[in-house]
Amino acid sequence: MTVKHIVLWKLKATDELEKAEAIARITQLLNGLVGRVESIRSLTVGVNGAYPETNSDISVVADFDDYEGVQAYQVHPDHQEVAAEIRTLVASRAGIDFEY
Repeated sequence: MTVKHIVLWKLKATDELEKAEAIARITQLLNGLVGRVESIRSLTVGVNGAYPETNSDISVVADFDDYEGVQAYQVHPDHQEVAAEIRTLVASRAGIDFEY
């Protein structure tokens, strides 16, 4: 079993420069968790390329061995610090975790 963890965010920033800066920072923060949070098997940050009026702006897709790995990620101090900073940059969040 593998668990896929997907989170989508809409940014607070409205102009392109602010959006680009927020995307760069979120990407840096999330990629920095790889190797620091042991339960992450893979992690990809994606930036929206179509329908910006309705789609989310940025996403993370991460794989874990099981739901316990997702939980370990959620409570890891480094993830908690990253999540707190990301919350300052986003207007909304959606997420899903599923087995495949």
